[in-house]
Amino acid sequence: MSTQAVQPLFSTPVYQRQPHELPATRRLLVSQTLEHAEVDALRAALQAHAEPLQVLALGDSRGAGEGGELFAAQAALEHQLRALLRTAPVGTRLYLCGDESFIWQCCAIARQAGLQGEEVELFRLGARRRLYCVHCFTLQDIADEAEVACACCGVRLLVRAHFSQRLGAYMGVCVDPDNLHGEARP
Repeated sequence: MSTQAVQPLFSTPVYQRQPHELPATRRLLVSQTLEHAEVDALRAALQAHAEPLQVLALGDSRGAGEGGELFAAQAALEHQLRALLRTAPVGTRLYLCGDESFIWQCCAIARQAGLQGEEVELFRLGARRRLYCVHCFTLQDIADEAEVACACCGVRLLVRAHFSQRLGAYMGVCVDPDNLHGEARP
């Protein structure tokens, strides 16, 4: 019997508690909310650097502060993020803060813009995450459940520990392949 701790899968995302102390020409914080103590601490740590800090966040018109923009809808925030990354100077560092669903949607935008993994830091807040149904190929948002019914095809899914960074989602596979849709199969 082994006493070693179980290691997470290589695909399991690693989230940070504090930003790295790395130089940057510009720092960009994209947050799902500004109304969280961890976001306040992250923002304060980033403002301690000499480089300018720009903040994009979901929320109402209060609390953006200097260098901040608030958006009522995620689509508008993502549009502005694309625009900023198109003109970002070399050395820009991106900090993404929110639940996994939000983080990985923004991370996909950063990859499309050409940012490398080491230029993006991830800070997880909340329990919402994405699930990919391998049976009907759809994405859905879930909480921390280990099993869920697919919102599209209805198949009862086991949420695997495997995480696809390309999809920004955990893999959902049928709990009982002999009973795919809850009916007995011959």
